[in-house]
Amino acid sequence: MNTILINSIPPGEFEEVSIHMPDWQARLLKLVQGRKPIKYDVDTMPNLSKDIQDELGKRSYCHLILESDQDQHFLRPISK
Repeated sequence: MNTILINSIPPGEFEEVSIHMPDWQARLLKLVQGRKPIKYDVDTMPNLSKDIQDELGKRSYCHLILESDQDQHFLRPISK
């Protein structure tokens, strides 16, 4: 999975995920399997598990990090 620093929040609707949500891992996995755009904050989700990272790579996601606020992360599937 490629990681890119970006200057502004990418356009479009992103599903937000946080470890404070019930069943957040299942929700995140379902979003990835459905190739949905995802956003999260490092404060509320400091690490992505190896399983999730593998699934993101398999589903051709790109990891975008907001340069001005590097706690803001976005996961967007690359168009095939």
